[in-house]
Amino acid sequence: MVGWFGNYSSLSISFTGTKNGKTRDLNFAYSVVYKSPTTYKVSLNFLINSKARTATIWVLNNGTILAYYASTGVNYTGSTASNTVLGYFADLESLDIMALQSTNTAYFHSNGTSTATIGPNSFPVTNYVLNTTPETIQGCNNSGYATLSSSSVNLGTPSGSSFELVESANFVGSFTTASGTEAVDYTYQVTALTVA
Repeated sequence: MVGWFGNYSSLSISFTGTKNGKTRDLNFAYSVVYKSPTTYKVSLNFLINSKARTATIWVLNNGTILAYYASTGVNYTGSTASNTVLGYFADLESLDIMALQSTNTAYFHSNGTSTATIGPNSFPVTNYVLNTTPETIQGCNNSGYATLSSSSVNLGTPSGSSFELVESANFVGSFTTASGTEAVDYTYQVTALTVA
């Protein structure tokens, strides 16, 4: 999340996910209001399953979430703020981490390049696909694994940034952790961005 804030002063993402047959549609946008040497103040706008939410968060450069203030007047600090914000970002961050695995040649290979256009930003992206199907991908620190029947990921670095961006991704299969196995079908698309 902090990587996004430091490299893209605004970003909008469309996410559709089905987990165990339950669909979640999320349109997410943020805008960095200000950045001090230690802290980001970020405005968030969510549309989750047609329910709009807006909030402001304060995050340290190391990723520590200091506070969450919702437009409804709710103000959280400490672990409550952290859990609230991380809950909103959970699917997006999981998908981003999974997409960044696509450069691991044990599981994926490049299927060529193309040009992504997001608003006024055009930049080259590399498309990564699975080596075989299904493909089983081990999670970080042996935290679980994904078994994917199909996947496509586009990675690129917009001009003016040094931070690689997952421009779009799709994962179909299942995720298995100590809690059990969940069938998933995730689609992720960056729809707008401003390079910081």
